[in-house]
Amino acid sequence: MEWRSPSKIASRQPRRSTSAARWLLYLLILTCISYTSLLLLTWPSDSLSFALRSANDPYDQLPEVKVLPMGDTKQRKFRCIGWRATSNCTPSGPRDSARDQPCSRTIYNSNAGYCEVEDTQSGERFQVMRRHCTSLFQAAHFRCQDALGFVDFRVKARKAVEKAFIPEFVLPNVAKGSQNSPKDGIIIVVYPKLVASAYALVRTLREVLNCQLPIELWYCPQELYSFPGPLTPLKRLVDSDATITFHKIDDTRAMGFGAKVFSIYNSFLDRVLFLDADNFPVRDPSSLFQTPEFESTGAIFWPDYWHPKRTIFNIHAKSMLWELLDVPFVDMFEQESGQLLLDRRRHAVPMKLAFFYMFHRPNYFTKLKVAHGDKDLFRFAWLKLNASFHMVQSPPAVAGKVINGTFCGMTMVQFDLGGNVLFLHRNQFKLTGKLAGLKKREAPEADGLPDPVIWTHLLSFDNTYDTNHYIIDTYRGQPAFPKSQSCFGKRKLEKDPHFTSQNFSTLSFAGLENTVRQFAVDAVNLLPPRHNADTMRQRLAG
Repeated sequence: MEWRSPSKIASRQPRRSTSAARWLLYLLILTCISYTSLLLLTWPSDSLSFALRSANDPYDQLPEVKVLPMGDTKQRKFRCIGWRATSNCTPSGPRDSARDQPCSRTIYNSNAGYCEVEDTQSGERFQVMRRHCTSLFQAAHFRCQDALGFVDFRVKARKAVEKAFIPEFVLPNVAKGSQNSPKDGIIIVVYPKLVASAYALVRTLREVLNCQLPIELWYCPQELYSFPGPLTPLKRLVDSDATITFHKIDDTRAMGFGAKVFSIYNSFLDRVLFLDADNFPVRDPSSLFQTPEFESTGAIFWPDYWHPKRTIFNIHAKSMLWELLDVPFVDMFEQESGQLLLDRRRHAVPMKLAFFYMFHRPNYFTKLKVAHGDKDLFRFAWLKLNASFHMVQSPPAVAGKVINGTFCGMTMVQFDLGGNVLFLHRNQFKLTGKLAGLKKREAPEADGLPDPVIWTHLLSFDNTYDTNHYIIDTYRGQPAFPKSQSCFGKRKLEKDPHFTSQNFSTLSFAGLENTVRQFAVDAVNLLPPRHNADTMRQRLAG
């Protein structure tokens, strides 16, 4: 028998093994193809698309995208990656890739998620415009391509105030290094529709309250072009009193809400009490400048009806507002800016920031509906810079009228630092001084004055309770009041034990309303002849 050599036997064995492996590989490939074909035939197309996209989306394979750190104002060049949807109504929830959107697509409603952006230099990726389901009003829409400007807003805000930090910086019309006593006074912005009210306010300050503070009347000429001669009543006051002066607002951006910030920023006074033209003090407000709170902080703010647990402006812990401002959430009352007390010399830097907030374009506060007008901008600027201010502790009361058992609050009532009524802000029913200002369903008052009496009752919060119980309702007072009339407070005065009511006739300033109503009529009577009732009615209706 011929023995095979071990080497030859060994050389033949791999050939048989390789052939078997090849057939096994063919069989495996055929099985995979068959299984894949079966999947294509049986899976729903949208599920298959989601599975393939999840498997192939390069962004989902990246490390976790970081939240842009608070306080990061480094100048970066970002590019938008897209909207990243999340679940559970929080931007920190599980990813929901099926609802992702490209940068150009509008993000509607209350979808949670965030815009993903990339630093083109470092390659870092960040979450910005982080949205909970309740972060924005449902009417507020945006696209992630807006995120680039949104992020840059904090950088521009820092740059806007950098120059204000140097010791030599002062606001316009403030003397540098002056050691003279500060010039205190009042600022009022005049609009065509509030001329009668502004006239009544100035006369109230001078003739009723004996307030001798200088008064600056600021107005925007562009708003007066269609109202020839409307400042005539106020001009009578200016001509007879050298401490009352007119000042033009020469920046077209400052029309409307911007007028308040502009006038305070550019005032010729050092320490100012700003008053809306429909906001009537019940006592001489001059003493506010001597209060310990103002002396120590240089800024007194007053609260609005609203706070995080009850807000019509959506300002709460999950609002996108705080990311825009680049500050942590602050649990406090919102600000009502119908009156402001500020030391312009001391607070030049936050005033510079408030000016930036108001006049930066695009206006993200308006675009995203995270704040309303000018009412909170001062508080935001002071919070951002950690500047000192005192917020009056007594929440506002409501003055209004009772008809057939229904109360309709139409005036916000603010308190002084001792808890006593100081300001009656007639913000829901303006003085007009003429019958044309009446609602159609209302008859003239028995005294013959055209503006209706709306201060018959005062609804105040009982400060022995925690302010968590301070809830102001908004409602229509039908059928007692016209459908168009907004009401604030409590429909039934006696229903809520956390509030107390008083009849206005028992208050020391009970007669003030009749006085200001008469002053408003006097203002209309001083208008030039072409401002007859019909003409004024048509112009004001427009």
